Amino acid sequence: MEFGTSRQLKVVWICHFSNQKVREKLILTNNYLEKFLRNILDKRSNKYRDFAPWINNLIIEFENFENVELHVIAPHLKMAKNFQEFGISNIHYHFFKPQGEGFLMKLIRHKIIKKKEKNFYRNRKIIQKFIYKIDPDIINLIGAENPYYSIAALDITDTPVYLSCQTIYSNPLRKIHSDSVSEYIWNLELEIHKRINYFGCDGRMYRDLILKNNPNAIIFKMFFAKEYPSGIKHLPKKYDFVFFAAGVTMKKGVEDVIEALALVVKKKSDVSLNIVGSCSIDYKYYLLEKIAGLGLNANISFNDYFSVHSDMHQHITQGRYAVLPIKLDVISSSVIEAISLDIPVVTYETTGTPYLNKDGETVLISEINNIEALAANMIIMLERPEYAKGLSEKAKAFVKKEFDNTTSAKRLLADYYAVLEHYYDKTPIPRELLFSTEEFPIY
Repeated sequence: MEFGTSRQLKVVWICHFSNQKVREKLILTNNYLEKFLRNILDKRSNKYRDFAPWINNLIIEFENFENVELHVIAPHLKMAKNFQEFGISNIHYHFFKPQGEGFLMKLIRHKIIKKKEKNFYRNRKIIQKFIYKIDPDIINLIGAENPYYSIAALDITDTPVYLSCQTIYSNPLRKIHSDSVSEYIWNLELEIHKRINYFGCDGRMYRDLILKNNPNAIIFKMFFAKEYPSGIKHLPKKYDFVFFAAGVTMKKGVEDVIEALALVVKKKSDVSLNIVGSCSIDYKYYLLEKIAGLGLNANISFNDYFSVHSDMHQHITQGRYAVLPIKLDVISSSVIEAISLDIPVVTYETTGTPYLNKDGETVLISEINNIEALAANMIIMLERPEYAKGLSEKAKAFVKKEFDNTTSAKRLLADYYAVLEHYYDKTPIPRELLFSTEEFPIY
């Protein structure tokens, strides 16, 4: 199905991401005072790195749209200037140095004046100036859970705003599955949800939470552009299992993986697990204590997050299987990436992962927090490699069919046109663009 019209459209994205192409254009700094303080306080260096691949991949699709003038407004750490603007491949970039996000400012705010949250007035002012100069037809806020840019949505009054939901922070399950919850971010997201009328999401859980926060919300079916690793050199297998995430945290299920591995070793004593991703020093120390207590020191290794996303992809090809027991995502991008790399996946039953099995089993799923079932699925992978290979092949075919990036981008563009017609003329939203509870039932 073809979406969209030929009318020229000027669009602003407000988001947060980084990739090599934009870092080559940005003038970035090396803060020697920060390095000194990090060494004194034993804090890991905050390296430049790729992140938010779903935005990077969506940008690639929009580079090919001749009828769209896309402006991307985003903060970026360690900028030498307060803001920088440039163009790459038909996309206009407007980067700014985020207020108070440097290490020294965080240290002062958190440790000395004990103030963790603020209203980001400077960020809001810069974003407002960018928007005023661009004069867009529509604004797409990507993620409400990052206050250092999402708070700018509260200042937009005369332009339609569409919110692409990366997650829903104000999710009651977060208080169960996450090690910390910010009341400030929670309340800000609720306020943003009440101010905005148009939303895009890819899962039933997100849709239901949005309507709980804003009963008048109009919700579109929206898929972010997935990361399909290409040109990756597959390395010889070194680990039985890999667990990987941008941030290694409780909500990603890393502790469950460790506990499940303790059960798996009873069947295969030399089973190996590689944990990949950024991890705070305090949390890693906690995990290491847990690993030692379970007698798994010889079974588990760690690798920090790779600054270039493709390097991480190449590294995880050393894993025979991926164990990714996510708890809060709908369908984690990590799951899609593992599938694309021909790595069979063990995961948890979120409100999205059963969708991967709707046409037949492609991934092994167990109930959240069911460590025994998670371990049992890991053992199935180890004991039935041919079955696991078949799952991987079916998963890859399913993902390629269901999550085509060009189709997702065209659909998002069609959403923009529908929002504009509804906003100005009250034209009904085409039914095929709206989120369907029949397509995404409660699992």
